[in-house]
Formats: sequence, structure tokens, C-alpha cells
Amino acid sequence: MAHKKREFSDSSPKKRTPQGESKKRLILKVATGVFAEKGFHETTIAQIAQIAKIAEGSIYHYFENKEDLLFSIPEERMENFFSSLREHLEGIKGTLSKLRKIIWYHLHFYEKNQDYVLILLQNIRLNPRFQSTRAYQLIREFAKLVAQIIEEGKKEKVIRSDVDSRLLRDAILGAIEHITIRGSILGRLSTLTEATKPLYDFFVSGIQTQSSMVTLPLREFLRPKKTFRKRIGRRSTKI
Repeated sequence: MAHKKREFSDSSPKKRTPQGESKKRLILKVATGVFAEKGFHETTIAQIAQIAKIAEGSIYHYFENKEDLLFSIPEERMENFFSSLREHLEGIKGTLSKLRKIIWYHLHFYEKNQDYVLILLQNIRLNPRFQSTRAYQLIREFAKLVAQIIEEGKKEKVIRSDVDSRLLRDAILGAIEHITIRGSILGRLSTLTEATKPLYDFFVSGIQTQSSMVTLPLREFLRPKKTFRKRIGRRSTKI
């Protein structure tokens, strides 16, 4: 059965047409909902095709197999994420204003894409093959953008020069992910974006060059730690 499906996929040229792109988006939308509800392993291509009201074989015109379909979901979402984020950052001046916007936008995006967040955290991130996908590269590009903005803040002298940029970046993104799990998946926040101000205030209080609200533990945590870096190796610096 699998062999026949692969033959169908290979014999069908993937032409980019408005109708084809529309059908591909439909498949991705339906697959996202079904994966989130049933889980990746419990979902079949036949179920996705039935809900999308298309022939099962036509899915293999766009995706090689179920895993390829799964990994195509974050690729599409991250492309949309990046495109919209750049629009939101357009015209914003000042590092701290950009960081606040990134925190808000990231929470807002997760809030509006809860099915995607569910499969990202439960099915995609844990798959070792994810790191070889374009979606993973896009996530790395986003992480690099955040680190670059932090570096800009150091040059502007609004962020302390002794702050470890990548550690601060990881702390901010990790906090956003944790808030998303508690708020969106566990339902402990009415909206994720309501966490924007307290999260922003918490980090800014520890990284500004001059502040009357400096939190010493956060300042010490964000200082470069050579021993810590050696212990965790390159895994934490890939992005």
C-alpha cells in the first residue's frame, strides 16, 4: 500500500498554481486540527482526507508521507509568523520597545494558533528529525533576531554590557513557552497577551543599564558563566 502511494506522489508533478496552493493550505489546516485532537500517531491520512473532503491520494501530491505533512505545518506557520512580525517591528525605535513588541507578538501568535502550539510541543519538538527541517531553521532565524536586538541594546547602552545575550534570549523565549503551556494548554490565563507587561517588566528590571527596580537574582543569572557554558557544551549555542 505504501509503495503505491509513493508511486502516486512521484508520478504527480508538484505545480504551483492558485488552486494547488489553496488545496495545500486546506490540507495543512485540517491536518493541524486533527493532529491536535487525536495526536500524530493516532491520525491517518484517510481521516484528514475525509474531513478535508478530498481524495486521499491527492494529499500525496503535496506531501510524501504523514511525517512530511506534520513538519510542513510549522514551516507554514513560521513563515507567516516571521512575515507578520517584521511588519509589527517596522517603524519601532529602541531596543526595549522592540523586545516588548516581540514578547507581545509571540504570545499573541500562540494565543491565536493553539492547535499548532499543541502539536509543536507534543509531536514536533520531540522528533529528532525536526532539526533537519526548514521549519527548525526558521525558528533558529527568529532566535538569532532576538539575540541581535539584545546586542543592539548593548550598543545603545540601554542594556547592560555584562548581560549574556543568548542566555537572556533563551530566558525570554523559555518564559513565553512556559506561559503558553500554563495559559493556553492548561487554561490558566484568559488571554496569553495579558502576561506581556509583567514578563517585560521582570526582564527589563534586570537588564537596563540604569534602573531603580533592578532584581539582583535576575542580574546575576544573566551574567556570562564560563563554567556553565562549558558544562552544557554546544547544544545550547546551536541557535
